[in-house]
Amino acid sequence: MINFNLLKKDINNLLKKYYPIKSNFINTYDLSHFYINSSNWEKYLPFNFNLDGIILDGIYKNYIITHIISNKKYRKEQKLSVSSSLFSYSNFKKYTFKKFINLYVSYLNSSYNPCIDQNKFLIFMHIYNNIDILNIKNIIIKKGNKILNVQVIYISNPSYNIKWNNTLQNKKIDKENHFYFNSFDVYSNKDQIRSELLKLFSNRDKYKSIHFHLDNNGGGDIVPAHLILRCLIPKKEKWMKNIKKILTNKNILEWDCWKEEDINSPNYDVVKYLDLGFLQEYKTKYNGKIYLHMTKQNGSASWFFITYLIYGFSKNIERFSKKCYGKSIRFGRISKESNLILEGMSGTTSGDGNSIEINYKNININIPTEQFINCSIKRCDWNRYWIE
Repeated sequence: MINFNLLKKDINNLLKKYYPIKSNFINTYDLSHFYINSSNWEKYLPFNFNLDGIILDGIYKNYIITHIISNKKYRKEQKLSVSSSLFSYSNFKKYTFKKFINLYVSYLNSSYNPCIDQNKFLIFMHIYNNIDILNIKNIIIKKGNKILNVQVIYISNPSYNIKWNNTLQNKKIDKENHFYFNSFDVYSNKDQIRSELLKLFSNRDKYKSIHFHLDNNGGGDIVPAHLILRCLIPKKEKWMKNIKKILTNKNILEWDCWKEEDINSPNYDVVKYLDLGFLQEYKTKYNGKIYLHMTKQNGSASWFFITYLIYGFSKNIERFSKKCYGKSIRFGRISKESNLILEGMSGTTSGDGNSIEINYKNININIPTEQFINCSIKRCDWNRYWIE
């Protein structure tokens, strides 16, 4: 079992070593490429519950979880069994159900906040956690006047369904003005990206409307986003700035990302690998409707693409924040009068990237190794989830 306080201290040291700007554990909630993988996917709670603490199956069905007791101060010599008495030993770390959820949320990446992805958050809650204060040892449940203290015994094959992947199975629309990008990873998805880009380059003005489908696109290379925007907005606008980012070794890299085919661009080889043959040069900005189909998995490069389109084709961006399980989350939507129509909800990025995976005891930690310090994205829009 990993001590949470010691883990935080070691994470601060890892951030100092690999992440190029000053940060600490408290700020990792908003780092898009920071993850603590501390779940044991072979051990599950023996019962299923929802976000209100209502147990949904088994012998405790319809009981409500009022408190959770974690492993932080658990002493092996104190064995607990199912009983009708209220648990009150002071040596144990005891939380109300709501406070435990807020604690768990504070340790996860913001994309797992229940307000963003309730399904994935609940899966984490149901899996054995190797970090002491997140490891559920006992629950206190209540139904009517009956209160029980239940010792948790993890199992390997739960009766309830654990479905992690939010992959959409939307039927592909076979129309020429619909463009599909399942991934922006050029080296693994070259054929699709190349085919869709060439179709767009050649036929842009044939379409009165264009649909971009980012179903299940978790990101990859930012190059396709820049090439698509170049096609739609041929004349560089004020918001289209160079990228400037700092790396682990403190070197600063800057380039004109709106000219990725330039030999001096760090992405020159990526463009060359796509083997596009030509980049169509239009003289005017695309004036049709653009429909952007987003999903919660749209992080990293796909999030940049979404934000670029919002800057280029929207009106009256509404930005607001909402308190979600102890954390403030940024949201944004655009006017329905825009040439851009948003459908769905995006994932988020903080501008950091290219993580390195560190094996730490019996868990893995992903630490970002670079940070955008200047680019087309406005500072007020980092960590912002775009919604309809």
